[in-house]
Amino acid sequence: MKPVTQEEIRRSFVNMSKSRSKALTVPVLDEVEWEDLDFYAWTDGRDLSRAYLVVQRTDRWVAVELRATRRTADLRRKSICGFCFTSHPVGGTALFSALKSGKEGRLGNSVGIYVCRNLACSAYARDKIAAPMGQMGETLGVEERTARVENGLESFLTRVLE
Repeated sequence: MKPVTQEEIRRSFVNMSKSRSKALTVPVLDEVEWEDLDFYAWTDGRDLSRAYLVVQRTDRWVAVELRATRRTADLRRKSICGFCFTSHPVGGTALFSALKSGKEGRLGNSVGIYVCRNLACSAYARDKIAAPMGQMGETLGVEERTARVENGLESFLTRVLE
């Protein structure tokens, strides 16, 4: 991923008003290792149910505000991330929903996907951090795993933008 600035992030939100994006606290980006990311994401320090995701599409930056579900109390459920396919124990994934852009979003229509609660899909795909439950045995290399993250992300963004 190419480096992005705080101002570029604020201008690229597709499902948030300009006034809210200007007031948004964007983390300091000085020490981000951009070459190891497929997307940049963070959670809101004041409201942990809110997260933000930024990705560069071919023609522009796209940022999306996400809302996460609360942790589940069902101790039997394990889950798999919809972007990186990492297996997680209870609470390791969350249903993240995003209002659609434009008129659909203003009407309250949204789309959702279960992904890693910590939004560390790029690190899991590149084996930068270990999967919490060990990863499923698969023959895909790092390039194929990162392509899978990118494809899942693109599919989700397409649904937000349509």
